[in-house]
Amino acid sequence: KFLRDLKNLQERKLVDYRELSNGDIKIVLTKAGKNIELEYNLENLQLKKDKKWDGKWRMIIFDIPNYKKNARDAFRTKLNQLRFYPIQESAYLTPYPCEKEIDFICSIFDIRKQVLIFNVSNFEGEEKFRHHFKT
Repeated sequence: KFLRDLKNLQERKLVDYRELSNGDIKIVLTKAGKNIELEYNLENLQLKKDKKWDGKWRMIIFDIPNYKKNARDAFRTKLNQLRFYPIQESAYLTPYPCEKEIDFICSIFDIRKQVLIFNVSNFEGEEKFRHHFKT
């Protein structure tokens, strides 16, 4: 379904994509004459960890309905693989920028409308998470 949607966008000249020899999918979004390139491999996806923390927490909250249970379980598994900290069953936390990666994962599982990303400066009890992530 994802590749079919990409093909549709490609035909409308809104996106260009191709599968690379190493299995990655290279996506180039076009908007107002500007190209934005994204290249990900879902199996080997990792978050970029900057040397200096920007002081912002990224909180991912989702409410994925039961009829998308497989997508919900796969999304939760991927968040755990990316070393997000589970605050609750459907709330995860990381200090690392992750918006593009989360958008990519959500598009694969067709769940973007059920996922929210919050950038949070501080919150009660954040010292525990600073220690966990060593920020």
